[in-house]
Amino acid sequence: MTQQATTAIQQAANGGQVATQRKPVDILKSIMNAESVQEQFKNALGKNSETFVASVIDLYNGDSNLQLCNPKQVVMEAFKAATLHLPINKALGYAFIIPFKNSKKDEKGNWIKVYEPTFQMGYKGYIQLAMRTGQYRTINADVVYDGELRKVNKLTGEIAFDGERKSDKVIGYFCYFELMNGFSKTLYELY
Repeated sequence: MTQQATTAIQQAANGGQVATQRKPVDILKSIMNAESVQEQFKNALGKNSETFVASVIDLYNGDSNLQLCNPKQVVMEAFKAATLHLPINKALGYAFIIPFKNSKKDEKGNWIKVYEPTFQMGYKGYIQLAMRTGQYRTINADVVYDGELRKVNKLTGEIAFDGERKSDKVIGYFCYFELMNGFSKTLYELY
C-alpha cells in the first residue's frame, strides 16, 4: 500500500464527518466514492476500477462480520487486491477480504476483541499470478481418492497417481506444475 493511497483513504474517511452516527456501509461508500480514492483505484485498475469499487461495496454490504471492521481498513485491504488485478468476489475465489476477530489492548490496557479485515489470496489468485508470468506450461491441483495413489519415490519425489479408484474416500490432495523450460514438480498432502 502506497503512502499516497493510505493518505487518500484517511482523508476520505474523515472528510464527511457529521454529528450523527453513520452506518458502516455509508462510511465505506463515502470513502470509496471520494475522488482521491477513486483516482488510486483508477491508477491501479484503469478502466475496470468502477466495477471493482462496486464489488467491494457489494461485498461489504453483504457481510455482517466485515461491517464490524473499520471501513478504512477494508478499503486498504481491497487496494491490495486491486494492485494485483484480482477481483474480490467470493464466488470467483481469486481474492478475499476476511474479517478476523483479533485480541488487542484498548487505550486503558484491557484486552478486547476487534474485527480486523485481512486480504487473503485464494488458490485461483495464485494460479492467475503464476500464469501471468508466462513461465508455466501447466498448473493443476485435485483430490486423490483411495486406491489412486500407487507409488511415491522418496529419492526423486516422483508420485504416481495411476492406481484404480477403490472408493469415494478422499485420502489426500496433490498439486502439479510444469515450467516452460521443462522443470516440473508434484506435491502430495495427506488428508
